[in-house]
Parts: sequence; structure tokens; C-alpha cells
Amino acid sequence: MQASSAAPESAKSCQGLALRPWEGLVLALAAGAIVCGLIQAVHPVFRVDKKFDVPSIGLPPEMFAAHRQQQDYVDQKHAALYVGGLGLLLAAGLAFREAFARGTWLAPVVAPLLGAAGGAVGGMLGSQVLQYVRNHVGQAEVMHVVGAQLAVALPLGLSVGLGLGLATRSVSGFLKTTLAGVAAGILAAVIYPVVVSLVLPAANTEALLPEEAGARLLWLGLLSAVIGLVIPFAGRQRSRQSPAVASPA
Repeated sequence: MQASSAAPESAKSCQGLALRPWEGLVLALAAGAIVCGLIQAVHPVFRVDKKFDVPSIGLPPEMFAAHRQQQDYVDQKHAALYVGGLGLLLAAGLAFREAFARGTWLAPVVAPLLGAAGGAVGGMLGSQVLQYVRNHVGQAEVMHVVGAQLAVALPLGLSVGLGLGLATRSVSGFLKTTLAGVAAGILAAVIYPVVVSLVLPAANTEALLPEEAGARLLWLGLLSAVIGLVIPFAGRQRSRQSPAVASPA
């Protein structure tokens, strides 16, 4: 009789992602650039109804307040649309790459929907935070900007992590990838004010969606890049070597 191996020479753990961090970064930057280009081409998609226009000064304050309220609502819809689009493309790109590596197609079906929903919720919440600060506090400080970015990035990172977690087909991998999405959202929210103050110190941070094209690209690129890099890095599949055990003839 010949010796047989009681354990495989090499066994891979299915407890994490096969997606490499550099792949996630490239795909994330591509998603951010595409969304930024689309915004540049179509913005604004929504407009305040003409019946709320305030053509001149000297009119009742209630008219100005009504116009401001409608403009805030329009800004929220824009943020939900654009960040939702980012979540859709980001989750789709990462999930399809993961599916190609694993040969499973659940994540590409579900992840883009989760990413779009998380991005839409985050965009709406982030706008509401800054609008609340403007109406009740005054000029937004760094902590307010961080709070608004947390409101955006946490739902976005969580939803992308949930979608990619489905590809691991294990409870531990799902939890690890989901927590990585949360951590990525927190990290993106914290570093954004620092980066924008260094790179574009004159950029306006009073509104969630930056008015300047360069600041908009920086915001979307940084948000997507951190999520695309951190989730694969923290949720990366680790290979484990199992020693071969030979049974005697």
C-alpha cells in the first residue's frame, strides 16, 4: 500500500475576502471619478419650484424662509442621488471583482442595491446635519464637518461591507467585512477635514456637496478610496497551511 495524505497540503480559509487592497483602491477611485464626472455633466438635477422664488428684497421673511427650506430639500435630494450613485458603483465594482475570484454571484446582485441605499441614506443625513448647524448653530466648525461626514460615510461603508460580506459565505467573514466597512466610514469622516484643509484650504465646507469641481473630486475620491482600501485590507482572506500527515502502509 502507498502512503496517503490525511490532510490537504494547502488549504485556504474562506473566512475573508479574496479582493486585494490595491484592487479595491483602484476600483474605488474609478467609481469616485465616474460619479464626479456625472455630477459635473448633469448638476443640478433638481431645482426649487418657481413658485418659491424670491425675486427682490423687501418681501416678507416667510417667503425667504420658504425658499430656503425648499433649497435645503433640493440639496438633500442631490446628496442622496450622488452619494447613492457612488455607493452603487463602488459596491458593484468591489463585489464583481470578489465574485470573479470566488465564483459566487450573490454579492454582485445584492451589494450594489445595498451600496446605493446606504449612500442615499448617508447623503440625506449628511445634508441634514450641516443644514441643522447652519440654522441653529451658525458657521460650521471642524467637529460639525466631521459629524456630517460620519453621517455620510458610516451608512455608506456599512452597506458596502454588508454587501461584500455576503461573498465570504461564513458568519465570521461576514462580520469581519461588515465591521471593516464601519471602520472605513469612520476613518474617511475623520481624515476628510484634515486633508481638505491642507490641500484646498479655501474650499467651502458649509454644504455637503462641494461647489468647486476640485473639492468635489477630492471629497468623492477620498470617501470611496478609504472604503475601497480598508475593507479588503481588514477583511482579507488569510491562507493557512495544513501539514500533511502520512499514514503508514
